[in-house]
Amino acid sequence: MKQRILCFEGLDHPDFDEKECVPSGDTRFLKMDFTTVSPGTELFCIRGGETCRPGYIMTGHDETGRHYFVFPSMSESHSAHCNCRAFGPETLLVELPEGFPLELAGFLRFANIGLLPLLRFGALPTHVAVIGLGPVGNLAAQSARILGCRVTGVDCSPRRRELAGECGVEETITPEEFGRRKQTFDRVIDTVSSSGTLSAAAAALCDGGICHMVGIVREGELAASTLCREIWNRDLRFLSGWEMKHPFAAIRSNLERAVRWTMQGRYRLAPLLTGVIAPELPAIGTAYRNLADDPEHHFCYVIDWRGAEG
Repeated sequence: MKQRILCFEGLDHPDFDEKECVPSGDTRFLKMDFTTVSPGTELFCIRGGETCRPGYIMTGHDETGRHYFVFPSMSESHSAHCNCRAFGPETLLVELPEGFPLELAGFLRFANIGLLPLLRFGALPTHVAVIGLGPVGNLAAQSARILGCRVTGVDCSPRRRELAGECGVEETITPEEFGRRKQTFDRVIDTVSSSGTLSAAAAALCDGGICHMVGIVREGELAASTLCREIWNRDLRFLSGWEMKHPFAAIRSNLERAVRWTMQGRYRLAPLLTGVIAPELPAIGTAYRNLADDPEHHFCYVIDWRGAEG
């Protein structure tokens, strides 16, 4: 079968690579239903200017018509935007129940990222701050709310704070307001992980509190001694929130939990979907440009591959 894979050479130059997809005996072959654009991770990679095949969030079906959410192994966490693909045995396939809204399945990946720090230590935190209310932060805040935690969402964007409110997050504040909440939270989920947010997280945590660094840590001006002094003086913990460092058993459990909550209507996912686009280069180029230039009004897109199976 002819495989079409989306690639970029800079943000304004999307294209398709084509090759034959020949599954081997130990792979599982799926035709794609939807693939979800992960704005932060994908734009970060594409803006580098080198040729890349972005994407890691996929939903597809096998020859029997069963639908699966795909959680790829590290080696297969790329080239998601394609019409078909064969997966090795280390990739996790989670079967989706009949009636699951397939266009929203990509949000399961964002839900898993937020659930891992919330459930990591068994006992749930009482008061959680989520820094950054993009797809990952929004779902982390929703998950904390469903689990019964008190949640405060933090973002500089009025629209993202409003969107979080539409999804049931009762308290959202600006970074300036967060900076005044000294020693208030026992858990912070930082989806940005910049010098400014890590410093603010340290100040906002209660003694003994934990910050999960979910965002890719960026270069910045925060001196290591400054942060480490806070950690040492107040018994704080700053931990990696990278989901690939967790056992796949925990990931499967979280994804299955997120599937149940979606089917029960406990997650509010529809407001997060800006649009469903066809696998056509003009539409794809416009969507990525919208995400880059106007994130205030363009949150998340999915590509519908169902009419482009080859």
